[in-house]
Amino acid sequence: MTTAHPQTTPSSPLSALAKRWWLAVALPLALAVVGYMLGAAKAPIYTAEARTTVGSGNISAGAITGFPQATQQMAANYARWVNDRGVEGKGDIPAGTEVTASPIPDSNVIRIEAKSPDKEAAVQSAQKAADDLAEAVNSKKGESDPAVTLQQLNKVASDWGQAKAASEAANTTAQRAIGGDRPAATVAAAQQRAAQTASRTAVLQAQMDALSEKYRQQISQGSQAANLIVVKPAALAESTKASNQQRYALGGLVLGLGLALLLAVLLDRRNARSGRRAETAVVGRHEQGGQHEVDIVRDHGATRGDEA
Repeated sequence: MTTAHPQTTPSSPLSALAKRWWLAVALPLALAVVGYMLGAAKAPIYTAEARTTVGSGNISAGAITGFPQATQQMAANYARWVNDRGVEGKGDIPAGTEVTASPIPDSNVIRIEAKSPDKEAAVQSAQKAADDLAEAVNSKKGESDPAVTLQQLNKVASDWGQAKAASEAANTTAQRAIGGDRPAATVAAAQQRAAQTASRTAVLQAQMDALSEKYRQQISQGSQAANLIVVKPAALAESTKASNQQRYALGGLVLGLGLALLLAVLLDRRNARSGRRAETAVVGRHEQGGQHEVDIVRDHGATRGDEA
């Protein structure tokens, strides 16, 4: 007859878990389901995205060398105008909404993202940031727009023509005063007037020359780098709902495996302690039985002695 011997030494953690494999199945699955439900209950964060582009439009064949690289650098620069305080720090971003902008690598496109627990707030914030950025950039377009420069040049040229005519008239008046034996005060006044008009003509001439050179450069370059256009209106891009569910479910699965391993080890050690107590009890009974047999033999010998 075979007698089952109780376990007296603990097994390794993995061996203990293998003996109780049902723990490794039940606990992780149960906690994964709980984690999934908690992730579904957690409020998601919505992300909306809008895109703008720098230098959109037709670029002439005479455009400056390296114009595409220049627009990429401008895109990186314009992206820094956007932050949680709005474009150029206007402070019109709703509370709890995070707005960021970054250039798409190797392109002149700027990605504007808004994150918020409110889906509508995320979309509206991304669209407003894109519109504000385009407005802020394009408002500075006059600094590099040939049409604006030409308008300024026309005005300065008109002022220069009037100043030139006034200077020539004042110079003629001064010459007549000198040749007509006019009083010294009259001659001095005429000469001062001629000097003033000549000075104004010189200033306007310098301004006209500078604007003419600026206009020629802008025409030859044909640059539209300051032009910013919203090429993709804001739309919902993603949310953290699915990721929350997956992350919490994975956390529950890992926690379940850990608990299953811990319970398996604890149960294995409890069985080992029970086995040691049982073994100790058996040894004690054997020792008591042996002593009892010795006493019986001793008593039997004493009885035979008495009989003799």
